Amino acid sequence: MATDGTTTTTSGNDGRQPDGSRGVVNISRQQFDNALAKYRGEGYADEALDLLEWFWGYTTNVLGRKRAALVDLLGYEWTVIFRVLTGSYPARIDEFLERLGKVQRKSSTSRPRYIETPVTKQFWDALDYCRDSGQMALLCGPTGTGKTHTAKTWQYENNHGRSLYVRCPSGTTRRQLVYQLAKANGIGVKHKKTGLLELALFDSIDHRKVIIVDEAGHALPRNARGSTSAIEFLRDLHDMTGCGIALIVTNVYWDEMRGGALSAYFEQFFGRMKYRVIVPADRVFVGEIKAICGAYLENPPKDFLKLAAEIAAEGDGRLRTLFEDLDRAAVFAKDEGKALSL
Repeated sequence: MATDGTTTTTSGNDGRQPDGSRGVVNISRQQFDNALAKYRGEGYADEALDLLEWFWGYTTNVLGRKRAALVDLLGYEWTVIFRVLTGSYPARIDEFLERLGKVQRKSSTSRPRYIETPVTKQFWDALDYCRDSGQMALLCGPTGTGKTHTAKTWQYENNHGRSLYVRCPSGTTRRQLVYQLAKANGIGVKHKKTGLLELALFDSIDHRKVIIVDEAGHALPRNARGSTSAIEFLRDLHDMTGCGIALIVTNVYWDEMRGGALSAYFEQFFGRMKYRVIVPADRVFVGEIKAICGAYLENPPKDFLKLAAEIAAEGDGRLRTLFEDLDRAAVFAKDEGKALSL
């Protein structure tokens, strides 16, 4: 028994969701938002509500909405978890929140490895700007500069429930973008029309949220006859909810936006982006090389840095290739019982 009188378990159980479904967290985003409103009305602090939002995002984006995973993680029967997330628990939830806080602190120890370089710091600062100002930002750079890894690490440290990350597949349509955003926000998408999903997003997103759209260039039209509907949805979402939005693109798309057939349209659209980080496509900065090598070897010698710079300058992988080579070299050196060296 838990100290608040609820039955607990540390493994899967045979309990059923009150609605009869099995295996998945069959709670709508609207139900959860209603629960947050109820708890706010009952005087729960903002920290408690943020923790519940983190839990919602963690459930959706990390645990894949698997009911058994939640039961194992928290040690509560599913009925208790269901009632807390829907606001139908018949007592105070302070002890549930205490246990949830321990889970959050434990999860922080599994943070993705992140190496700050002069460039990734600029990406990070742009995301902070989105969060703090509710504005739009552009993160642009060639493949391998750490845009995606920085964005995912930043999201990890900035509340899964309040920062949404989506990646646009090639040729992204408005429907695909809306679908991705709805899933990331824990909104059921099965058999839902695009219009209904859009309304659900407008209802569940507010000025406290940050939306990170990776490979946003895939949602942009490639010629004058292409549709701007997907990117216009993001503009509307920002304008109507006040949420921060960060678009991540590669240089080729940035160049098309400035000089392509739709440059006039994009000039108007990106004019609202007050924070832009544009990393040149043909440069690897010395500070990047030093920061990355310094994460693997204390005070790396000049010859080591020179070789690293040569690796980073070759091919399309750039710094990603350097990371991969250093990782392999570090593993090999450890297996051999030797220090990493040239």
